[in-house]
Formats: sequence, C-alpha cells, structure tokens
Amino acid sequence: MTYYYFMELRVKYNNLFEKLTVFFSTAIRFMLNALVLIISLTIIIGVVKAGVNLFTHINAPLEELLRIILLDVIFIVALIEITIVILGYLKDGAVHVRYIVDTILIIMLNKVVSFWFEGGTLEEAISLALLVLVLAAVRITTIRWSAGDPVQDGRGNALKPDKKKTEKK
Repeated sequence: MTYYYFMELRVKYNNLFEKLTVFFSTAIRFMLNALVLIISLTIIIGVVKAGVNLFTHINAPLEELLRIILLDVIFIVALIEITIVILGYLKDGAVHVRYIVDTILIIMLNKVVSFWFEGGTLEEAISLALLVLVLAAVRITTIRWSAGDPVQDGRGNALKPDKKKTEKK
C-alpha cells in the first residue's frame, strides 16, 4: 500500500501539451521577431534624431553639443545591446548572462554620462560607481568562468583551438 500515490504525475492529454508547447514557443518567437523590428525602427529613428540634434545645436556651445550627441549615441548602443540579447535568445533558446550584463552596463553608462553632465550628490556618485564596479566584476567573471566555453575571446565568444598546440608529435 503506497501513501504517496497522489504524488505520481500522469500525463493524460500528452498530445494537447505538445500542441500547447508548440503554440507557446511559436507565439513567443513571433512576438520577439516583432520586437526586433520595432527596435530596428527605433534605432533608425534614433540615428536620424541624433543627426537632427547635431544640425539644430550646431551653434550651441561645444560642451552642450557633445553632451547631446553622446547621450543619443549611448541610447542607440543600449538598443543595439537589447537587440543582441533578443537575437541570442532566438538563436540559442536561452539568454546568456554576459549579454544581460553587457546591456545593463551600457544602460548604466548612459546614467553615468547623464550624471556627469547634470551633476548630483556624492552619495549618488558613490552608489553609481559601486554598481558599475559590481557589474564589471560580474562581466569579468562571466567571461573568465563561463560554462561550456573553455577558450574565449574578449567578448566571451569561443575561439577555435590552435592546431599547432593540439597536434601530437
């Protein structure tokens, strides 16, 4: 006599679960592809906006012009990093930690540049610096000890082994 009979799971509608799984994964991929298209359009609009800002502020002081262009460029790079995360998920079916950390680092860089130009309190500067240092440490850790990639380049991508070192004499 088994008291744990209620713990046993039986798949009663196996075909239904397979259909739901396929439908869900297809719907997610469709939405992510639509999101990539929207982000691509946003990147194009951002590049046009950066060009317009350059020409409309051409008579402004150089520091203000550089600040506006720098913030526009960092925002565009953050969108590109988000697109890389989405494309990585579509390709591999999983999101790599290094892509997430890269995206957060780019967004925090935007915050650092904004903070640099707008100013702020010492406490905000210290907290922002600590956050960026922790993210940098996490990024280095993901590159150095990433599972499955024994030899990597600076971006965390696996490199092909050197044939001269691997050949036996």
